[in-house]
This record gives sequence, C-alpha cells and structure tokens, in this order.
Amino acid sequence: MVTNGYITREAFHDIYDHVDAANVDLKAFTETFYGKITLTAFAAGAGNFAVAKNETNVWFEITNLMIPTLNDDVEETRRLAGWILENLGPDVPLHFTAFHPDFKLQDKPRTPPEALHRARAIALEAGLHFVYEGNIYSDGANTNCPKCRTKLIQRSWHTVEENLLRRDGACPKCNFQIAGILELKNSRGKRRGLVSVRFRLYLRKR
Repeated sequence: MVTNGYITREAFHDIYDHVDAANVDLKAFTETFYGKITLTAFAAGAGNFAVAKNETNVWFEITNLMIPTLNDDVEETRRLAGWILENLGPDVPLHFTAFHPDFKLQDKPRTPPEALHRARAIALEAGLHFVYEGNIYSDGANTNCPKCRTKLIQRSWHTVEENLLRRDGACPKCNFQIAGILELKNSRGKRRGLVSVRFRLYLRKR
C-alpha cells in the first residue's frame, strides 16, 4: 500500500490488518510545509506511524520527496532522521527522492543529486540502517549491511540486479541479520518469492 499516513483510529485495523507492506509518503517534517503546501497537518498523519509499528505486522517504509527551498534544509533532515530513530527504530527504511517540476509545482527546480547525497549521509550518521536515494541513478539505491557495510542488494532504478543476502536474511560476510520481509505466502500456503515494491526490496521483519 502507498499512503500519506492519514487514517482514522476507527478504520486503522480494518485496513492495516490486511496489508503486508506500506510505503508512507512523508512530505516534510514541519507543520509550516504541511499547512502551506498541502493544506493539511503533519501531526495528524505522523501519529499513525508508531501505531503501525507497534500494533501491526505491517512492514513499512518512509519516502521523503525533497523539494528545493521547501523541505531540503539540513536541520530539518537531521530532525526527521532523529525522530524516526527515536519513535520507529533504526530498521525502518527512509527514502529521499528527487523532485521534478512536472505538475502543479513548476516554479521549483529539480532536486540536485547532491541534496539527496547530503540527506542520506545525515540520516545514516544519525543511526538509521537503511537510507536510500530515489528518482536518480546512484549507489544510494543499494542496500548495505548496517554492521560491515558490505553491499547486499544492488539496484538500478526499479530493477534488482544482484541480491547477495543469504536465504535466512543474513549478511554473508558478518552474519548480521537484516530486518525485513524476504518472502510471503499466498492463501494456499505457497511461497510467492521476494517482495519488491517500486525499486525497493522489502526484507524480513525481526
């Protein structure tokens, strides 16, 4: 499921109890951005992240579309990474994706790759294990072992080109167990293989 995170408490389990994985679009990390640009409130959606983490088995990831001058401030990125670490834990993947002016927000330039590189470095330094770059070709699309930094999964845009994870989901070099969902079963109990959403590979949740 791809979502903005907005859902009532009453409807929460009606939806999430039937979802395997969700990607949450976190537009920014300030109420000002949400109020002026989206005409909504940040807190209304963010409060559901911890509920999804603590009350369901849903594997979820967060995507932050970085828009030049609106939500690419270094301190905002540092606060975002710290909040995820404190409230959701280090294993929730965070994707910084590049903006391109194709629809209503055409007065802003494309996000330079350097902005995504900087944001990814900040989030990794904060302690998040899986931080990615999207909408550009870069090594930031790959999954590295949080312990020994061995490249485990190599991606090119939407394609998984190489997967070096052991079948039990561990790093082949240092044996570190990677969090995530490796495989799911259908209603008949048959394995469905590796789960991939967009260019991402969801790993086994611990």
